[in-house]
Amino acid sequence: MFTRQCFLPPIEKSLIFSFALLVSLSLTAEWCDAEQGVNTRFERGVRYLEAEQYDLALAEFQAIQKEFGTSADISSLTQYYIGFVHQELNDLSPAASAYQEALALKAPQEVHANTHLQLGIVYKLQGKLSLAEKHLKQSLMLLPAAGQSHTHLGDVYLRQRRFNAAEKAYREAIRLNPEHTESYYGLGRVAEIQNRFQQAMEYYNAALVRNRYSSQVHYRRARTYQKLGDKAQAAAAMAQFQRLKTYEDQMHRFREGIYNNPNLPVLYIKLGELHEAYDNLTEAAQIYEVATQVHPFYLPAYLHLGEVFIEQRALEKAVGVYKKAAEVAPDNAQIRIKLGVIYINQRRFEPAIAAFKRAIAVDKTAAEAYNNLARLYAGLGKEMQQAIHLAQQAVALAPTAKYYDTLAYTYYRNAQYMQALDAINQAISLAPNVEAYSKLRAKIQKEQ
Repeated sequence: MFTRQCFLPPIEKSLIFSFALLVSLSLTAEWCDAEQGVNTRFERGVRYLEAEQYDLALAEFQAIQKEFGTSADISSLTQYYIGFVHQELNDLSPAASAYQEALALKAPQEVHANTHLQLGIVYKLQGKLSLAEKHLKQSLMLLPAAGQSHTHLGDVYLRQRRFNAAEKAYREAIRLNPEHTESYYGLGRVAEIQNRFQQAMEYYNAALVRNRYSSQVHYRRARTYQKLGDKAQAAAAMAQFQRLKTYEDQMHRFREGIYNNPNLPVLYIKLGELHEAYDNLTEAAQIYEVATQVHPFYLPAYLHLGEVFIEQRALEKAVGVYKKAAEVAPDNAQIRIKLGVIYINQRRFEPAIAAFKRAIAVDKTAAEAYNNLARLYAGLGKEMQQAIHLAQQAVALAPTAKYYDTLAYTYYRNAQYMQALDAINQAISLAPNVEAYSKLRAKIQKEQ
């Protein structure tokens, strides 16, 4: 029955667990002709999961299960995702039941391997350590290179006080994925419990290199420093723990608010701003991206996302975001100005010129657009009279030091030194402590 590969996208991030799954459904041409939408529906459900729209995700997967329940492959995958939704919502018993149903059905190896992994995690959370160990080992039998399974197995061994087995599992997880924070944390816990405090500190520090936002690692460092008798370092680590614990608590409150009020896009912005306040730009970008997907006509989400990409120097991503923002708000001159500035930083001058011209076209009072286009023309040594005219208009709209400086620069580049000197003196009178203005005046005086 199943011969053609149809791939589903990975789930990149979850609220509780980091997780990635790539599974395949193989479908005959005849089956695909009859039910072409099944892959699209799975993908839609996964997108709901990624956006933490759990009610919609659950409804989507339950609808697939109802319609295609006679297909073992589809049903097992559907039950897997249903279990995962419940797991994200911390409904552990329904999650375990769905995973068990998935395992009872014939399915591709990847589906069963990941189902065993997630069921093992659920049992670990429920304190059913023997069952957790059983399913995590079965996951590894199907996918031996799954580093996450080794990490969770190490956690089970640690709680069973089987320290040698735990250490071996954590080290194998690190061998498979050297960037997995939780494995270093686990090794630190093993060393700390065995009174190897210096070694524990090394492992905790290695964990923080990979994730400096983990409050639990800072807490264990504080306790370990206390045991080492280093009161100053213990206090500093405890302060970091308290700071990041506050961050985690606020983050979870916002996430709960978003879940309970999905039609309030401002909550996504507030959560993103919280991430930015703690300099966690990766998480900020992710939540703003989710906001653009859930609320595609909400302009602030695009503007915040663009600013984060600029701060990360991901300029091409920023261009894509501001282009979408321009589609949402075609008469917003500031979006075009921002695009123009990004293009200048990319040394893409023709698109920058077009962006500034478009900004002026939609808003004749956009002084910054006149100023930037004038500066760009003058810097390129082209359209010099037009550059002077644009700079004059910018000054007329907003007589600031910055715009007088551009006017002086356009005159200077056109060898009109007396006018340039008058303009730069105006800039200096408005902002006497800006060194760049004094340097330009010196250049003008030298040429004069």
